[in-house]
Amino acid sequence: METKRTCSTADTTLMACQRIAQSFNENIFELAHIRTDWTQEYAQQLKSRIKELRASYIPAESTKETLKHKHAHTLLITSLKDISLLRALIRVEFKDDPKFVKKAFEELGYNDLFSEAKNGDYNSLYRLMERFSTNLTPDIREKLISKTIPIAMIDRIVTYYQEMKANEGCFELIHDNKQLDQEAKKKISEIYTEIKDICRIATAYYMLDAVKRDQFCFFRVLHGLNLELPETVYNK
Repeated sequence: METKRTCSTADTTLMACQRIAQSFNENIFELAHIRTDWTQEYAQQLKSRIKELRASYIPAESTKETLKHKHAHTLLITSLKDISLLRALIRVEFKDDPKFVKKAFEELGYNDLFSEAKNGDYNSLYRLMERFSTNLTPDIREKLISKTIPIAMIDRIVTYYQEMKANEGCFELIHDNKQLDQEAKKKISEIYTEIKDICRIATAYYMLDAVKRDQFCFFRVLHGLNLELPETVYNK
């Protein structure tokens, strides 16, 4: 029986995974020497598995759902961009105050969640945004804006989380998605983990090749997919 959903991360995950698997297949002859199990057969099977999953569990979207999907993509991308930029600014602005940097990174969630978030883990990104917004005390906030960090950037990050929370149906984590049965959750989670591992290795391999590196950066792929989604106006 087909399971219909609205704007969940399962849809987003499989779309991005499918694009990354395609890039992996196109570069398999170059990447095959890195791991003994990275063969042309494996690359083809990976593409087929993702295609079958999408066909089985992701129904065709209406215009309205496509727009919701596009909005979810945009929110993920802009959230990661700003929270990553703020992390860099904290390091630079407070390089002479390592105690504050340590405190800020610990309390705002960077230490525990940023690494996984920047590698495409929606769970970690959502929790990072939540931790940041919850633990942003007036004292930390005032300290952050005491130099040159724009207050607007901090406010945007908090607003992004509020919007995520208000539209949590778009950011359901795969393992919490009540609209997917256990088999679907397991298969999608396995693909997601597999693709994330490929991304980690491929981005390291293509460190000096920006074009190919970006093909294996989860959020850059997501950004590319977002640009491809139609800008269609629908009647509510």
